[in-house]
Amino acid sequence: MRGDGMISVNGVVIDETRLASEVQRHQEASDPRESAAQELVLRELLAQRARALGVGTEGDEAVRAVLAAEVRTPSADEAACRRYYDMHGERFVVDAWVEVEHILFQLTPRIRAPVLRHRAGEILQALAQAGPAAFADMARQYSNCPSAAAGGGLGAVRRGETVPEFEAEVFAMPAHTLRDRLVETRYGFHIVRTGARDPGRTLAFEEAHARIAEWLQAASERRATHQYLQWLVGQADIKGLDMQGADSPLLQ
Repeated sequence: MRGDGMISVNGVVIDETRLASEVQRHQEASDPRESAAQELVLRELLAQRARALGVGTEGDEAVRAVLAAEVRTPSADEAACRRYYDMHGERFVVDAWVEVEHILFQLTPRIRAPVLRHRAGEILQALAQAGPAAFADMARQYSNCPSAAAGGGLGAVRRGETVPEFEAEVFAMPAHTLRDRLVETRYGFHIVRTGARDPGRTLAFEEAHARIAEWLQAASERRATHQYLQWLVGQADIKGLDMQGADSPLLQ
């Protein structure tokens, strides 16, 4: 973004007041101001396009009207759904669960990750030498998770109940196993042990077909919308903002 803050879209200026208001909705972005500016540029482009086409008015109505008028995506046919099912069979496993115990070394702003990782590794080595009976006591002593009170036990964990990076690790482990390496997640470092497990069952294609078609249709719509918005950007006279690599939610 240019230092003077002046952004225009085909001659229409996006002023600082409008930009400052939009920034409040982008606080989770790596650069909230840049993300807000990109959002406003795209919405202005769509509003201008809506007026040119004679559809919609302003705001979300203009966005919906233009996209409905100009973005076309084919429906996912059965062959495409079948290919997706064959390539991603693991996504259609249901009723799987695994008993999990863990010891969490929680990341906080006041502790450096390498220091915490090293400490967790030391406890893992000590636990491996002490044997299974020591797990509950060590969880009560060291874990930063509320499950420490139950000796680290999380019970039977099902898919979707934990963060993806934790789930991927525990469902890949055999039953009754202490993982010989730490599991790293957004929360910190975990020592993990599994108990009993049930691999679940795989949905038949006929059971999964409607869900797959919905996923593929949504993905196709996202791609087509992204391409259309990039086309609008390419046709426009945009000053004060580089839209290459834009990460506005409208381009996701």
